[in-house]
Amino acid sequence: MSSRYKEVFPIQPRERLEHERSDLRIKRRASIIEAAKSVFASKGFEQATMQEIAQEANLGVATIFRYFPKKEHLIVAVASDIVQVEIKAFENIVRGDGTCYDKLERIFDALIFFQQAENQRSSKLIEAFECYVALSIEPLEDIELYQAHYDRLINLFTELAKLGEQDGSVRTNGNTVNILLTMMNVFGNFSKKMAMLNEINAFQTRVDPNEQFQILKKLFLEPLKV
Repeated sequence: MSSRYKEVFPIQPRERLEHERSDLRIKRRASIIEAAKSVFASKGFEQATMQEIAQEANLGVATIFRYFPKKEHLIVAVASDIVQVEIKAFENIVRGDGTCYDKLERIFDALIFFQQAENQRSSKLIEAFECYVALSIEPLEDIELYQAHYDRLINLFTELAKLGEQDGSVRTNGNTVNILLTMMNVFGNFSKKMAMLNEINAFQTRVDPNEQFQILKKLFLEPLKV
């Protein structure tokens, strides 16, 4: 809407109030999700309570339930929020400059970056979420929300594979999409597992985690290089 139009037809008080309420709902929902991340990371999905999340968010528990009627709704929202951050990072790479091979290198580096200290909580939560879903007797309510975001990731890698077939920067055999999706699944799952087991001595190997990432990255990328 142009400034000239606003001068002639200013926003009405009721409309302004609705905008303010909408902004407040968005910000409050985001604050609840952030509080839930902290509580879930320290207590686990099963043990964490909505009361603890309310305390972390400095809100009444009734307010939490207004936004998320069940704890599993909040669990799915937390996982979806984390995936959206990854999607944004991958979108910037896939739709940025460079060849398919260049972008693949940057995607692997981004996956490694997500395992660094400041991002390990998110990686651990996603790994725990996938285990939680796998062990749930009934399908989680709102799981379609997470699936929709995951589908966006698949579409991005499909887009990247098609670029590789066009620019000739990677070896292709008519199965490029499946190859790239498999690579990302394996490397992504490895990354999440490494984050979840980080600093647990019983699961430490002789090879430094960063070296393992680089070895696996090289094993995946070298056969694709033209």
